Amino acid sequence: MIQIFFKFILKKVFELGGSLLLLASFCFLLLKLLPGGPFDEEVSLNPLVKENMIQHWGLQESTISQLGHYLISLLKGDWGLSMASPDQTVLAIIYRGLSHTLSLSLVTLLFAVLGAFGIAFLAVFYRDKWVEVFIDQVLICLLSLPSLFLGPVLIYIFGFYFNLLPVAFLNSPSHYILPVASLGLRPLSLLARILKSSLLENLNADYVRTAQAKGVGNFKILSRHVLRNSMIPFLSYSGMLIAFLLSGSFLVEMLFAIPGLGSQFITSISDRDYTMVVGLALFYGILLIVMNALMDFGITMVDPRMREKA
Repeated sequence: MIQIFFKFILKKVFELGGSLLLLASFCFLLLKLLPGGPFDEEVSLNPLVKENMIQHWGLQESTISQLGHYLISLLKGDWGLSMASPDQTVLAIIYRGLSHTLSLSLVTLLFAVLGAFGIAFLAVFYRDKWVEVFIDQVLICLLSLPSLFLGPVLIYIFGFYFNLLPVAFLNSPSHYILPVASLGLRPLSLLARILKSSLLENLNADYVRTAQAKGVGNFKILSRHVLRNSMIPFLSYSGMLIAFLLSGSFLVEMLFAIPGLGSQFITSISDRDYTMVVGLALFYGILLIVMNALMDFGITMVDPRMREKA
């Protein structure tokens, strides 16, 4: 087990380094293709001052030269200064907004996973009854509601019409309810459908009937055999779920005025703050790669066939 773990970690470290260098290069080059620059909207800026700022940031050099300098700085651990706020480093700005984004994403992830387990087990327990049909219809409806539609509807109903819940910031537990619901209801419904289908498929497998014939209890069959095998597709989707939560948090943070990384990312793009945008993209890339690696490791531990390939 220890050998598998270290081999897995070593492999992921090499993958992480290569992926992040490619991501940084790709984001940097894409930003350079956008029209305009970080100082183009400064109409009142003196031309001489503007020229000095361009020289200071090295924007007069070729794109490849700028990319090379930036990648060398990254390899040294220097993420640079923000062009829009040159008195602050990229890492300091990320750190300031990180708590809001991570807390929102983690609470939403917990809500989606626990809710999916509860709903899936309820549907399996009442399978072939009206309860299962009702749950399936509700899950399909939730899958059809994007955050762009669901968020404003929840804000209007619970924030303004009934005046029950706050609609901005994350200052208390009640502030989390509407953002988490807007961001988490769709992944919850998809996870519940995946887990339910996997549970039903494994419950009808031959090994379950064999265990029942041997007199093994239903709870033991469900917890030790059925649930373990059903977790493989569940964990496979969990990596994509984390990517969905991080990207979906951009819109939710704007809707609920949450000062997180999503709103900072959108502001930085509009300001053409190259170092900030690439830094945020790298940070999101690190989060996604690490979380996907954890999901892969979980699948490796659950599925013996994957241990042989690790």
